[in-house]
Amino acid sequence: MNEEVEHLREALASANQLAAAQQARLRELELVLSGIQGISAEDEPGAAITRTFDLLRSALEFDLALVLQPQENGYACVASTEPRLVGSAWPAEGFFQRIASGRPAVVPDIARIPEWTAFPGGLTSRPAAGILAPISTAGGAGLLILCSERRGIYSAADLALVSKLGLVVSQTLAAGQQRRLAEAIQTSELRRDAAVRANEAKSQFFANISHEIRTPLNGVVAVADMLARTELAPRQQEMVELILDSGRMLERLLNDVLDFAKVESGRLDLELRPMNLHQDLTSVFDLFAAKADEKGLALEVTGAEQADRWLEADSLRIRQVVSNLLSNAVKFTVKGGVQVSLSVEAGAKAQTVRISVRDTGCGFSAETAERLFDRFEQEDKSITRKFGGSGLGLSIARSLARLMGGDVTCRAQVGEGAVFDFWFTAQAAARPTADAEGEAPVSDLEAIRVLVVEDNPNNRRIAGMILEMAGATPYFAENGREACLAVEAQHFDLVLMDLQMPVMDGLTAIRAIRQRQADEGLPPIPIIAVSANAMTHQVEEAVSAGADAHVAKPIDPAALLAAIAELAAPADDRSGRELSVSGNQEGWAR
Repeated sequence: MNEEVEHLREALASANQLAAAQQARLRELELVLSGIQGISAEDEPGAAITRTFDLLRSALEFDLALVLQPQENGYACVASTEPRLVGSAWPAEGFFQRIASGRPAVVPDIARIPEWTAFPGGLTSRPAAGILAPISTAGGAGLLILCSERRGIYSAADLALVSKLGLVVSQTLAAGQQRRLAEAIQTSELRRDAAVRANEAKSQFFANISHEIRTPLNGVVAVADMLARTELAPRQQEMVELILDSGRMLERLLNDVLDFAKVESGRLDLELRPMNLHQDLTSVFDLFAAKADEKGLALEVTGAEQADRWLEADSLRIRQVVSNLLSNAVKFTVKGGVQVSLSVEAGAKAQTVRISVRDTGCGFSAETAERLFDRFEQEDKSITRKFGGSGLGLSIARSLARLMGGDVTCRAQVGEGAVFDFWFTAQAAARPTADAEGEAPVSDLEAIRVLVVEDNPNNRRIAGMILEMAGATPYFAENGREACLAVEAQHFDLVLMDLQMPVMDGLTAIRAIRQRQADEGLPPIPIIAVSANAMTHQVEEAVSAGADAHVAKPIDPAALLAAIAELAAPADDRSGRELSVSGNQEGWAR
């Protein structure tokens, strides 16, 4: 009987121990589950770790908790029940590294750990016993450390529990990293969108200000150019040339600002066409040879014979870069001269053109050389006052060179002048036919009827004078709607269409004219778009709308007349210059 009772007692004790163990495991699972739920419930990683610390405290006694994450030269505390420890640095010595490698441990006397000697002083608690468990962090293997002021209180079961909750801490840190990454991506996207909007607004501003400046500039330059073609007294001729030089200088400055806007918006494009390198560069060299001669300087060119070849390249942009380098060389050279050397290397796929411009000017330091290519930078601020300039030229030149597969670099010494090297790559091109090279003579414009669509009265008068001097007959409309009605009422050989106008803009008018011609089976009338916006994408918009060509303001009379001569043919109908505006006005409002 006694033996049976004893067996029952032993069985009951075993059952109680098993129940206690199961209860402990259940508690551990509840803690882990609560920790995982806490990760998803808390928005802030710090709050989730604090919740994990609270869960640990409900199952385990401790006075201090730390989470250490590896950094370049050790560990950094990223979370703690002692707020002032967050951010503190810890060494990565042998014991800590052993724990981080996956070997958790109970430490009866934590002060005996070598790394603990670096523990900051002034704590509110005096740590004695400790539990150290490995965790995973964004930076690699880290540590979870729990400390108590009581020695020897932690057991293997406590270590197992802390190891499990270490996984929760790892997940909490990972969730925090993901949140920060998501926030960074969102912030980056917001900043990118804001930057895109700012660039679009800036591009629109430059386009608008360009239009406003080029409109009066067009009047000054075009009228002065026409006046220079008349018989003038020497003194009058000198004054007209001064007006032209000043107008062209203002136009160059405006072009620099527009090119800067193109670089900023990523819309700086090249127009590749067959060009004769020798012919195009010779015109630039001749221009600056004359300017150098005015200052008593010599301009020498070597290797020009190598340039006698045809390339598929942007002649305008190449001449722009070379002109900028020569302009600076002549500007900053007081005595001596400027030397230009040119060479061409023929490769298997492309030809590399190298142009070096050497001057005997004041020079500058090596530190200054690279800074010169920054926007709005010059060798020193007094240069702006002494020599003028926007500080954009070299920056734009480098952008253009790199767009052409090359670069612009500089070598200089103070007092010994400077050397600017420009190189680019281009494909060889076939020589164009004689018809393609030649320009139609101005006399071909005799009796050509041209509709000038322009809202600015001065620009209408200027265009009219240019056309009349070439023998053409101009007609006028003040906006796109009037132009549509005029084209419906009469026949014209060509339309000169401004793009920015009230009532109906030029693009809308071009589309409407082309649509009517298509609907009624009429032959297309040549249309030349005219605008101050010379950005490639805006020119492409005009061509897409139906324009046959584009001319930029300020209008170059020769370029305008050449474009008209190429496109226009005299009309058979030569009725008077008065325009009828009758017709389907609602139909033109499409």
